[in-house]
Amino acid sequence: MSHIIQGIASTNHFSAGPKSKHIDALSIGLFGLTVGAITLGLHQLRLFGPEDQFDVQAVWLMALLFGGIVQIIAGFVEVRYDQQLGGTALTMYGFLWVGVSVLGLLQTVSAKGPHPYVEIPLLASFACFSAVMVYLTGHKTFALCLLHVVITATLSVVILSKLGILSEMLPGIGHIVIGGLAFVCAMGTLVNEFTTENKIPLGRGPLAHRLANGKTNGEFERSRFTRIEESVLNLP
Repeated sequence: MSHIIQGIASTNHFSAGPKSKHIDALSIGLFGLTVGAITLGLHQLRLFGPEDQFDVQAVWLMALLFGGIVQIIAGFVEVRYDQQLGGTALTMYGFLWVGVSVLGLLQTVSAKGPHPYVEIPLLASFACFSAVMVYLTGHKTFALCLLHVVITATLSVVILSKLGILSEMLPGIGHIVIGGLAFVCAMGTLVNEFTTENKIPLGRGPLAHRLANGKTNGEFERSRFTRIEESVLNLP
């Protein structure tokens, strides 16, 4: 009987996927962005219904925790793994969420609160940073590039909202879209890494073809690249 059980056990090999010594920090950071962005977007669209001071504080605490702290930790881990592009993006966006969330919390505990214009230099700086990330991620995947396009557009709309030109509806929609795209990128990265297959296609970077000097088969002539182009292609 024992021989039969051993024979059955030997024929059934259960695997938890490819073994890796590294956690998927990029997926963790993107999932944190998902939770923070969707929570803030629902708040801006007033989909939670009537909110009191405690409800608003809870929203900003969620944004601070997931959008800020989770992304910063994931960014540090990415840098530790020599993933400079992902680490830089996650860390900087994490600090953005920390800054915005702290200002949001200050508004709830103070009758006056910080002036709306206080956030504009911060938001404008990160809008420029995100625009640069559009170019860099354009050499990676289409989904990541699209995510940064939406982030850049949303930050620009938030600035207009702070100036009193637009309402919070468009920023709310932008944050919902950011959360959805971040979730797709997070799950795509995690599932594709786990299965070592392209189960969730994230698309080829739209700028990857331009570096091929007109070639469409993906075979780059690296001898013609400048040092800057070569470093971009070697980004982890």
